[in-house]
Amino acid sequence: MSEQNVQDIAKAQAFIAANNIKLIEFVYVDYNGIARGKTITVKKLGNHLTSGIGITRAMFGMNSHDQLQDIMGMTAVGEVRLIPDLSTLTLVPSVKQVATVMCNHYKTSREIYEADPRWLLQNVLKKYENLGLKTIGTYENEFIYFKQNNEKEFEVIDEHPCFAMNATDIFYEMLPDILETLEDSGIDAEQYYPEAGFGQHELSMAPTDLLSAADNEMRFKRVLQTIAKQRDLLVTFAPKPILKTEGNGGHIHLSLWNIKDEKNALYDANDEMKLSQLGKYFVGGLLKHIKAVVALTCPTVNSYQRLQPGEWSSAYATYGQDNREAAVRIPSTYWDNQENSMNIELKASDASANPYLAIAGILIAGLDGIENKIEPGQPVDVDPAALSDKQRENMGIVQLPTTLSEAIEELVNDQYFKKEIPNKLLEAYYKVKKSEVKLYEGFAPAKIAEMHRLIY
Repeated sequence: MSEQNVQDIAKAQAFIAANNIKLIEFVYVDYNGIARGKTITVKKLGNHLTSGIGITRAMFGMNSHDQLQDIMGMTAVGEVRLIPDLSTLTLVPSVKQVATVMCNHYKTSREIYEADPRWLLQNVLKKYENLGLKTIGTYENEFIYFKQNNEKEFEVIDEHPCFAMNATDIFYEMLPDILETLEDSGIDAEQYYPEAGFGQHELSMAPTDLLSAADNEMRFKRVLQTIAKQRDLLVTFAPKPILKTEGNGGHIHLSLWNIKDEKNALYDANDEMKLSQLGKYFVGGLLKHIKAVVALTCPTVNSYQRLQPGEWSSAYATYGQDNREAAVRIPSTYWDNQENSMNIELKASDASANPYLAIAGILIAGLDGIENKIEPGQPVDVDPAALSDKQRENMGIVQLPTTLSEAIEELVNDQYFKKEIPNKLLEAYYKVKKSEVKLYEGFAPAKIAEMHRLIY
C-alpha cells in the first residue's frame, strides 16, 4: 500500500483544526452508484488517516436494496480497509463540524482490493499517462424537483417548457446556497437552465481531472439533495423518475491533453468537426464497445425506461456533431476558444451510475480505439430514429441495449473489457446487476420509476 503523503497529512490535520471538525466520514461508492461509508470522531481518529477504517468485504456484493449476492470472497467473513484520499477532504454540505473524504479499498495485506471501482479508474488513468495523455472532463446532470401535495404524495414542482425563464424562480431562490455549498465542496458551477422535463433543471460543473470529476459527481448530487430537503423539496437524479416527461441524463464530457506540450489532443483546426485523428480513434473505440459501456453508464433497470429512440436520450450507437440523438456527440467549438473547448460527450449516460466505473468504461473503450486505430465511420447528422431499418443497416447504426439484462451480458462478453477489468469486480458487478433485474421483474413501469426516484 502506498504511504500517505506527509504534506497531505499535515494539510488534513490543519483543515480539521481550522474548521473545528468533530466527525469525519470515510466514503466510497458501491456498484449501484450509492455513496456509503463510516464516520469516526476526531477524538478517536488516531492513525485512521493512514491506516483507514475496517469494513466488511460483503458491501460490494449488495444491490440497491441491500440484498447480498452469492459472490466468492464477498461474504460475512473477511475485511477490507477504507483508506482516505486526503486530497479530497472537504466539508459536509450544510452540516457544521463534519468533514468527508473519498476512500479506496485495500486488503488487510496492504494490497489494493481489485473490486474497488475508484482504483479501476486510477489504473486506467495511468495507462493514458503512459501514452503521454492527461484526461479532463466533467458530468453534466439533469435533475427533477418534486414537492408534496395535500395528500403527502410527491408531484413535480411545475410543468414548465424547456428553457422557460419563468421556471427559474424556484432554482434562483436556492442558488446562493447551492453555489456557496458547491464551492465549499471544491466544485465550480458553470451553466444553469430549466430543462425540457416537468420540474427539470440542469447545472453543469467546470471540467477537472477525471478522478476529481468522479468525486465531484457524488458531492454535487449530495449538495443539491441536501439544499432541496431543507426546503421540503425532493430532487432526484434518477434516469426516468416519472414516465410522463423527459428523463434525466448524466452526460459525461471529456478531452485528452498532451502532457508534453499541454495541447488538446482532440483538436485539429483543419478537420470539419475540429476532431483530431486521435480523437476519431477514441470515438471509434467507444462506438465499438458502446453496448458494453452502457452497462456501466446506464446501469439500472430505470435507465432503460429512459434510453429509448426519439426521447433525446441517444439510443443509437453512432456519433455526430451536435447530434443530441447520437450516443456520442461532438460538440461544436466556441469561436474564440476552439482548442480549449474541443471535447467529446457521451450522452448515453445517467447519474445512477458509479461515476468511477462509468468514466473508466469510456476510457477503456477509447484506449482500444487509440491503440488499435479504430475508425468510427461517418458521422450522422440526422436523428437515427427517423431513418428506416434499412437505412440504419446501410449506415452501420445499431440500437443500444434496450434492457439492463442485455447490457450486462454485452459487458461480460466483451473480450477487451474482460481483459481490462479485474475478474472479481466484473463478476460482482454482473451478479449485483442481475439481482436488480430480478428484483424489478413483475413491477409496473410506473412503480419501477417511483422506486428509483427515491433511491437516486
